[in-house]
Amino acid sequence: MKPRRILLITSNPGKAAEFSALLPGLELGHAALDLIEIQSLSAREIGRHKALEALGQLKPDLARRFDAVLTDDTSLAFNTFGGFPGPLVKYCLDALGPAGLADLVAEREDRSAQALCQLSLAVIATGEVFSFEGVVAGKIGAPQGSEGFGWDPIFFPEEAAGKSYAQLSADEKNQISHRRRAVEALREWLGR
Repeated sequence: MKPRRILLITSNPGKAAEFSALLPGLELGHAALDLIEIQSLSAREIGRHKALEALGQLKPDLARRFDAVLTDDTSLAFNTFGGFPGPLVKYCLDALGPAGLADLVAEREDRSAQALCQLSLAVIATGEVFSFEGVVAGKIGAPQGSEGFGWDPIFFPEEAAGKSYAQLSADEKNQISHRRRAVEALREWLGR
């Protein structure tokens, strides 16, 4: 039986809001857990580990209320650097900020990038982990806009006519985002 009650593991209110908008009609809760995140250039490997770690930390009252836990890992891969920073983007963003991250490729001819969302769903009853991925192609540029969060101001998706994620409204971003594509794969699997 496919899960119907899913607990999103995140401390990021922006992500929680995006997921609520992208998964209407699904019982979705969210909780912050202090998860150990392994370091790897494989978003799938990181996601699987985080989902299993979340299962291990789940309090009994939450385990009774939900069928599965869902973790979200986001990567930003610069093509000129062979995919770096990829899943390590959070650490690079913390150290450099959006402008500093964009500066890494400012003088490069190739400023193309891939935004990737890796969803990992762990079923509470069985411990099975299922993975869903969404990718959006775009370019890196100087920060523009004030919407969104994280590296949204420096990622300009091909489908946004020269605008960064941060220049789009939440609804506009949700129509084309890497997270939406991963959620669509999850919804298809859930049969919703």
